[in-house]
Amino acid sequence: MSGDVAIELSIIMPCLNEAETLAVCIKKAKAFLDTHGIAGEVIVADNGSTDGSLQIANAMGARIVDVAERGYGAALAGGIAAARGRFVAMGDADDSYDFGSLLPFVERLRAGADLVMGNRFRGGIAPGAMPLLHRFLGNPVLSLLGRAFFGTPVGDFHCGLRAFRRDRALELGLRAPGMEFASEMVVKASIARLAIAEVPTTLVPDGRSRPPHLRTWRDGWRHLRFLLLYAPRFLFFYPGLALLVAGMLAAGVLAGGDIRLGGVEFGPHTMIFAAMAAIIGGQMIGLAVLARQYGILAGMWPQSGAMQRIRSALTVERGCIAGGCCCWRGWAGRRFRPGYGRGPGSARWCRAN
Repeated sequence: MSGDVAIELSIIMPCLNEAETLAVCIKKAKAFLDTHGIAGEVIVADNGSTDGSLQIANAMGARIVDVAERGYGAALAGGIAAARGRFVAMGDADDSYDFGSLLPFVERLRAGADLVMGNRFRGGIAPGAMPLLHRFLGNPVLSLLGRAFFGTPVGDFHCGLRAFRRDRALELGLRAPGMEFASEMVVKASIARLAIAEVPTTLVPDGRSRPPHLRTWRDGWRHLRFLLLYAPRFLFFYPGLALLVAGMLAAGVLAGGDIRLGGVEFGPHTMIFAAMAAIIGGQMIGLAVLARQYGILAGMWPQSGAMQRIRSALTVERGCIAGGCCCWRGWAGRRFRPGYGRGPGSARWCRAN
């Protein structure tokens, strides 16, 4: 593509030893651009290939971007930074996604969407294209958690075929180096309230003879850890609130005396555990607030109006004043109560005895 033509779409393929399938992926991507008259480019974000992938990409007319930092996310971030297009589409170079079916993605971007996700469950998953564990447990559960935590209207959180506005992606500050990059993009787009759309897409068995780079349990845990990291309300606040309320209710009920339900008696020991639950719950709520505040200071998400009000109200000075008042009230209540200083061990008791 000549330098004086504005590029509308950059198609990025992360690559690490994909010589078996890279040529057909580039061919499909270039055919798509030519067929629909889209000014575009094909970028191979190479992550250190040693199997001839670079020679294939060069021969096929793709632009090669060398990314030294290893990892799926690092390769894509390097490709996005180097892209010249207004829009960016990304997809794996293993021939499991059809780069010839990108038109719905481009149309939704032209209509105003910031991020367009593919949905393999709506478009179709060919037999053998996705392990059963991923299809019926991993992807559905993680996608469900993503929708619950962030209110994201996406049914397939980890679809590798997606398109987005390049400027919006750069504003998100994506930096996850591994497979959790896929979750990071959707989570941060949701937090930033970008316009997210979804279109059906298909998945077929990849054309490689070697095992995929994806590791089920390791990468699944990294995705889950990332979702929890960005959702302190669900990780700390709501469980802490449940413990606090349950503990206070149980302690309040037992304050009037022991209770017997059937053959089980709830007494002082139960009350101790109830008090412990309330204390732990209160600490978890405080930890949720601190985690949220740390995320704001670290630039993980913008500051909400509620956190702004909490931060303005809970100053160090007000905390010191409140703590001092509590200490003074406790000391004064003990100092001036009837009989203070007259019990065994007090100075008056020692002088009198």
